[in-house]
Amino acid sequence: MSQPLFQLKDVHAGYGDVKILNGVNINVPANSIVTIVGPNGAGKSTILKSIYQIAKVTQGEITLNGKNGQVDVKAIKPHKLVNVGIGYVPQIENIFPALTIEENLDVGFIHGEGRDLETRKAEMFKRYPDLAPRHKERAGSLSGGQRQMLALARALMSYPELLLLDEPSAGLAPALVDQLFEELVSINQSGVTILMVEQNARRALEISTYGYVLDMGKNRHEGDGRQLAVDPEIVGIYFGKK
Repeated sequence: MSQPLFQLKDVHAGYGDVKILNGVNINVPANSIVTIVGPNGAGKSTILKSIYQIAKVTQGEITLNGKNGQVDVKAIKPHKLVNVGIGYVPQIENIFPALTIEENLDVGFIHGEGRDLETRKAEMFKRYPDLAPRHKERAGSLSGGQRQMLALARALMSYPELLLLDEPSAGLAPALVDQLFEELVSINQSGVTILMVEQNARRALEISTYGYVLDMGKNRHEGDGRQLAVDPEIVGIYFGKK
């Protein structure tokens, strides 16, 4: 089996003396969409917080095997992860409301060989045409759906190999949820690998290459995303029966 792009191996983590993750293993193949689901308190968001050193990792490995070779993620300061190809869209406070839409994109840009700020912004405005005519307006004036599009665009400005998403559909109107997940598929098809934590388990798993179900800080189930989304046992226990 080829080495995954991103991997958590036997990760134990928590906050102070409170242990949340108890030996979690996650493999994210290149060019895939991997979703982590589970009940409240399962440790889903703690996985992302472990990557960004908000939660303390006491045991285990977190590695990125990208264009720059293998990187020990725990050894990199959180604000430097973008430089090794990891983009992140948090659940809340994922834009800068006092800045303009264009300034938000400027903040997300990472300089590098063959990269041009104006070209990249033009690509983002083409991908998200609703933002283009309002590029000089403050981001705080956007609707919830538009804010999420801006948050994705800002993260994509850095040309990430891996995009981490924390509850991307949270707070969105039902009519916008399908639009969001369609956009995530499009981002993935453009060559960006996605690892997402999501409460809308069925819908997220339906677009996922692979899924993990966490419970009490441990792996409980894993497999093809679409199969997990319809597995009677998993649906009944973790997602609630329709």
